[in-house]
Amino acid sequence: MDKLEQEQLGVPDDNPPQETGSQLSLWPPESAPPQPISPIPSQPAPDLDPPWSLADVGAFVLFAVVSFFLANVVAVAVFLALRQQFSWGITLAEAFTRTPFVVLMQTGWEMLWLFFIYFVVTVKYRRGFWEAIKWLRGPHRTTAYLIAGVALAMVANLLFSLFPSEKQLPIERLFSSPESAYLLAIFGVCVAPFVEELVFRGFFYPVFEKLWGLVPAVFLTALLFASIHIPQLRGGWQEIAAIFFVGAAFSYCRGITGSLLPPFLMHFAYNASLFVSLYFSTDHFRTLKG
Repeated sequence: MDKLEQEQLGVPDDNPPQETGSQLSLWPPESAPPQPISPIPSQPAPDLDPPWSLADVGAFVLFAVVSFFLANVVAVAVFLALRQQFSWGITLAEAFTRTPFVVLMQTGWEMLWLFFIYFVVTVKYRRGFWEAIKWLRGPHRTTAYLIAGVALAMVANLLFSLFPSEKQLPIERLFSSPESAYLLAIFGVCVAPFVEELVFRGFFYPVFEKLWGLVPAVFLTALLFASIHIPQLRGGWQEIAAIFFVGAAFSYCRGITGSLLPPFLMHFAYNASLFVSLYFSTDHFRTLKG
């Protein structure tokens, strides 16, 4: 009787199929097939920190140049409109030498820098802003970095007194009155340290360090940092050299601490010390040379 007839008559099969051995099965017969394992979210690799690249640094430089000219055009248009509205009696050339106009333009320009960097970090690379720029506490107390900034300012003032400039620097002309000095002090203490540290030690430095190491990164960022101060210090090689070494100190601090907060604190204390020294040496900004 063949197998088909056995099944039709309900006769049990004399030779039931043998169970496959466990060695031929991919999983035990009584267990369910294994479910796919969800991939574990991977952490960013160290070589992806920072996520932005040298091309992004170049794009920032191009953006800064273009936005500088655009900011000037907008500032001129606003000034001309306000001059006509309020019948101001100053020329455009005179306005470009007035401290409020210069500070307002510089502040607007640096706000554009912030916007560019924030866009690159949060939109292009989808990273948290403060985490990506390494806004972290340093290995030492906050007061240590503040004291280091004050010490840098004392050394710089000593060098300036030993090797004074033979001619008036462009930045000195902006200190034309106590009001202008207070305005420059507010900008120099509350705006410049954060923006400049964000650009040079927060955005530029980690790219340079990843590509070439600590020493070249310190040198390059210090050189770029000094270069943006040349228009203010034109003719004073001592001051430009001092700015270079101060920038190198900030960059070295960024390199050994791995954080942007320590050099910012140093920069803040450095600028504040210079303005405090100027305040007392000029009888509360009353005897300014500008």
